[in-house]
Amino acid sequence: MRNCILHISLIYLLSVATGVFCHATEAGEPEFLALVRYLSRGDDNMMPADGNDIDIITSGQLKWELLEADIESARHYIWMEYYRWREDDAGRRILNLIIRKLKEGVEVKILLDDFGNALIHKEYYEKLRRAGAQLQFYTDTDHQLWEMLPGINRRNHRKIVVIDGKVGYTGGMNLGTPNRDLWHDTHLRIQGPAVASMSKLFSAMWVKRMGPALKRKLANRKTDVDTIITTFSHMDTMTPTPGTFHVKTIQLAAGEGGDGFVEESICRILQMAKHYVYIQTPYFCPTEPVLQAMKDASLRGVDVSIMIPAKADVIVMDTANSSFFKECFEAGISIFLTPGKFDHSKTIICDNYLSVIGSMNLDYRSLRINNEVFTTIIDPEIAMSLSNAFQLRSEGAKKIDAAELASMYKKKGLFMRFWRHNSQQL
Repeated sequence: MRNCILHISLIYLLSVATGVFCHATEAGEPEFLALVRYLSRGDDNMMPADGNDIDIITSGQLKWELLEADIESARHYIWMEYYRWREDDAGRRILNLIIRKLKEGVEVKILLDDFGNALIHKEYYEKLRRAGAQLQFYTDTDHQLWEMLPGINRRNHRKIVVIDGKVGYTGGMNLGTPNRDLWHDTHLRIQGPAVASMSKLFSAMWVKRMGPALKRKLANRKTDVDTIITTFSHMDTMTPTPGTFHVKTIQLAAGEGGDGFVEESICRILQMAKHYVYIQTPYFCPTEPVLQAMKDASLRGVDVSIMIPAKADVIVMDTANSSFFKECFEAGISIFLTPGKFDHSKTIICDNYLSVIGSMNLDYRSLRINNEVFTTIIDPEIAMSLSNAFQLRSEGAKKIDAAELASMYKKKGLFMRFWRHNSQQL
């Protein structure tokens, strides 16, 4: 342990002098650099960016306070991409604030997922259109049927907000009362160079999903996104908030359904881990490659621990999650079930230097089908802070043991076996 702490300290001191890649730790710099290059997807503009201020938000109330203040401060544009924007008190607060900013002349672009908002009255969103917002849904019905069919089962599960090119939000929280008041979750507020990467991800998806109707409407209002980002990135930053981590190195990355990017990224982190990997996920139905990577890591001596809510928000997920416990237990993977509020967090911490906070669950849909976004934070201080929080939370959780497994299989073994072989349908 002393050697590990000494090594982390040396990494931190070296990083001040030589920059981002000195955070690569004893995990073997080539493996770490290979991960970084893979996450950039060959785009130099998506490589890690240093000098960011980060708020790690685990309180829905805090996210709302910060987001509302940042929207209120917007002078030029607000871009929002969400899987779900609920028609409830929390959702209406943001909607009404956005309408007010539109009246002030602020440009607003909103991209929502169809399925995630299928039960919402369309009039709710039409208020935004009438106020002047550019609003579109992921499956744009202006496209021809043959254009829509290939992605009809795909969800745009990403959560992104960019305000004036200088502050961005991403993570696990949607817009609605459960995320604000009822659930645990983990989200990020970012100020600094990495916001340009977030802007690029949003812009690429916006243009890709833009239907003919919106294209016609905007034909005479073409905007140069790169110019906007360059112009506003030099403006005064938004007001820092308590608990901000300063001058950190982060990398934004996004996977599109069917490209295997999220699955491969998680496998690579597990493969290069040397000491521990701590994972929080609300839904635990991993694909075979991810499950095998977890087992391989555990069998070579890495502490692989998974934290899952004891009670899921969807009834069937309790059984589906537990259908993987036996295989994990036999490989030495620790499973912790957290009591109390449903925890919607999607985080990974690896070896006291790498943290991942994203929109993706550890299930087949997020790993293979949906569009997802995640942020890797390359920093010992943040990794150790999140690691300590994970361990503290695990002390109050139920750890799955042989007796607990036997009890589970006695009560619902048939259903567990069913879901173990049909998890790809969830």
